[in-house]
Amino acid sequence: MGIDDIYDSEAVPPKARGSIHKTILEWFENVERGTVLDAPAGFGHLGKKLRDMGFHVVCGEIEPEICKVAGLKVIYTDLNNKIDAPDDTFDYTCCVDGLEHMTNPYKAVEEFARVLKPYGYGIFSIPNYSTIEKRLKFFWNGFLTKPVSDEHYERDGKNLYNLHNSPLTITLLEFIFRINRLQIVEIKRNAIKWKQYFLFPLVLVMKLAAAFFSKKAKKKYRYDLTLNSKVILGGNNLIFITRKLPVN
Repeated sequence: MGIDDIYDSEAVPPKARGSIHKTILEWFENVERGTVLDAPAGFGHLGKKLRDMGFHVVCGEIEPEICKVAGLKVIYTDLNNKIDAPDDTFDYTCCVDGLEHMTNPYKAVEEFARVLKPYGYGIFSIPNYSTIEKRLKFFWNGFLTKPVSDEHYERDGKNLYNLHNSPLTITLLEFIFRINRLQIVEIKRNAIKWKQYFLFPLVLVMKLAAAFFSKKAKKKYRYDLTLNSKVILGGNNLIFITRKLPVN
């Protein structure tokens, strides 16, 4: 079975890549069962698989009617504003390809952190805008995500949540996590993008150049993130495993 083939038998494929779900589900196989918020839940593919693994799942979705999984609890959720749940409710939260659709990703992460229990885990997947390929495309084209045409906007019902509104790079994303006490404990990639390795000589030059910077400069420019091989040579998506730190 290929990494993207876990939904081949499904009549309706998920909104996210199957390889993202596969990577997340492999992580969940090795943790204690508990309560999970999956938002945005899309059609409910990930929520169903987590439920089948023994987790108690609540799905949040701005279009709750699109989730058709029998017996799966779905609540209306606008991540730009509020998650309808008390503080410290969930052991785990999942946000699969959601933050880039937000007009206010700061608020979305703040809400995920609020409803997560102390020491609970927040899992986020997001398009990898920090690969060497993306950096070169930005140099050439001047954009990280494709321009939106009027036809595209009309076709998506003029709903901003259907568009990529916030192409978050690695350092900005880490900052948003950090100010909400979400510590990155692991970065995963959904798949290896082999063609990027043709650009490895350029990456090597960048890493060698960074080696001559002072410790202060390396910390300032966060080369630990921007030159992380899983990031700069990563696939189309990154998966962040974060853990909520308690209030000091």
